[in-house]
Amino acid sequence: MRRRRFATPTWLALWTGLAALVAGVVIWATAPSASFGWFAYAPLAGAVFDPVTHSWQQVVGLLTAVVGAVVAAFAAGRLSARTRGGR
Repeated sequence: MRRRRFATPTWLALWTGLAALVAGVVIWATAPSASFGWFAYAPLAGAVFDPVTHSWQQVVGLLTAVVGAVVAAFAAGRLSARTRGGR
């Protein structure tokens, strides 16, 4: 008998997690890089300016990839612990 890969919620979670992982990597990789430039320099200033250089696509892509990896890893672990005879 042939098994269907979407027959159980664990298989569905595995494929959904892998899809989210791939989508997150694609979103993160295609995000535009930050464009800023220094137009003035104050060498004796006491304050340090550290601009945030991440666009929202980079943050969302990274979070989506991490959540997808966690879901896929959980589902793969659950599938690996399953017995051969039962569901």
